[in-house]
Amino acid sequence: MNNYDIIIVGGGPGGSMAAKTAAESGLKTIFFERGRKPGEKNSSGCGLGPRMFRDFPDMMKELTPEKCPSMRAGVYARNYFVNKDDIVSAMILARPTESVTYEPAKSFITMNCYRSEFDPWIADLATNAGAELKCSILITNILKENGKVIGVIDEKGEKYQAPIVIGADGVISTVAKGSGLRDKWFHDHCTIVPQYDFVVPRENIDKIMGEETLGVWWGVNFPSAYQVFFGDGFHIGLGNWLHSWKKNPLYYLNRVVGLKHFQHLIKMLDAKPRELQAHLLPWMPYPEKTYTDHVMLIGDAGGFPCPLEAEGIYPAMVTGKIAAEVAAEAISEGDTSKTKLKEYEKRWQASSVGREFEAGPELWSVWKALPFSTEGNMEWFIPMVSEALTGIFDWSEPHTIRLRQVLAQVKKYLPKALPVLMQEFIPLLSKVLEDDLDKLMDPKILQNLMSAIPALLQLMPKKKKKRRGR
Repeated sequence: MNNYDIIIVGGGPGGSMAAKTAAESGLKTIFFERGRKPGEKNSSGCGLGPRMFRDFPDMMKELTPEKCPSMRAGVYARNYFVNKDDIVSAMILARPTESVTYEPAKSFITMNCYRSEFDPWIADLATNAGAELKCSILITNILKENGKVIGVIDEKGEKYQAPIVIGADGVISTVAKGSGLRDKWFHDHCTIVPQYDFVVPRENIDKIMGEETLGVWWGVNFPSAYQVFFGDGFHIGLGNWLHSWKKNPLYYLNRVVGLKHFQHLIKMLDAKPRELQAHLLPWMPYPEKTYTDHVMLIGDAGGFPCPLEAEGIYPAMVTGKIAAEVAAEAISEGDTSKTKLKEYEKRWQASSVGREFEAGPELWSVWKALPFSTEGNMEWFIPMVSEALTGIFDWSEPHTIRLRQVLAQVKKYLPKALPVLMQEFIPLLSKVLEDDLDKLMDPKILQNLMSAIPALLQLMPKKKKKRRGR
């Protein structure tokens, strides 16, 4: 029997972060990776948000281009709005706004890199801290004694024992199932994500894309797609809940890649397809059971990807660190029961990850209703946005006439838009602003608003007057 203080199943960013934290706490730690090395999986890259650098400053300052050559920071995100005829009808180029409160969030949106470089780097930090890493090992079952979880069993029948097991083994989690925390996901709590990875000459990325780091393709005929640029390439992918696909996922991805505008971008960059990838992710309004006696689930295994866009690296690392800290305390106190491990849930709920899920159901519902609805809603959303963004800027008529035309066209979409906006956005705003409702209901504020209405009405002309030249 191989005896340890803590066993971590999974060698991704979450598992490595848990292993690093546990080893630094003095625990005899082992973590398992089913691939030949961490990062050897069918998911090419990731965007590391500024919170990574804020919350793990000492660690992230060691992530350098020498250790991670694909690193590429980007200031801008471009949003493409694609109409029912597969034409890009509008664009928005966005960068961090004045409301952003800290560096490096003021300087870049994401730091992009390939998982084949990032995952081994963070795993090395864990082994350097004293954790033992075993690769090419598939954990197939939970080891129990009198119904109590005491370790894990690998595919060769080798047994490993520890008072605490952390499941960092992804969406199809052996630890979750073996411990009884979860049997399977609901279809609307899980997504499949196909993506193409392209190689691009390094000089072309900076010359053509400049400081752009991210592209989002909003479409009528496909669920919203994302494009992430790295030092020597990019990937394009999209996802949807398992019950929402009407056709093969690759049909929708090929539709994005086949867009005239996308093909033009490929030619400019001299991009060449490198790999087809696909992976599963949990995508849910709120994590469900994340702990029980002797077991905690982190990252994808616990359902922690963001409820809005399903980003999972940061939540995995945060929950991995918290789980390992709670494990160290529980072991030192000699109590690894779920009564003690409930502290894990309390801490992740109080973290930045938990704050993300405070409006999780509302964010999740908005995304289902709009950018990931391929039947109906995007048919009015895309042209309405396009009218609002670009209609006023053409010279087909005098701008006063053009503005009336735009408003008249937008008005046509309101019968379909208003019910969705009321059903989805009002609950979201109510949840987000619930702590400020007392301020919004301040009698003085309401009085000022009411007094402003007659003044605004006085400004409205009674009748349109013809202007005369002088």
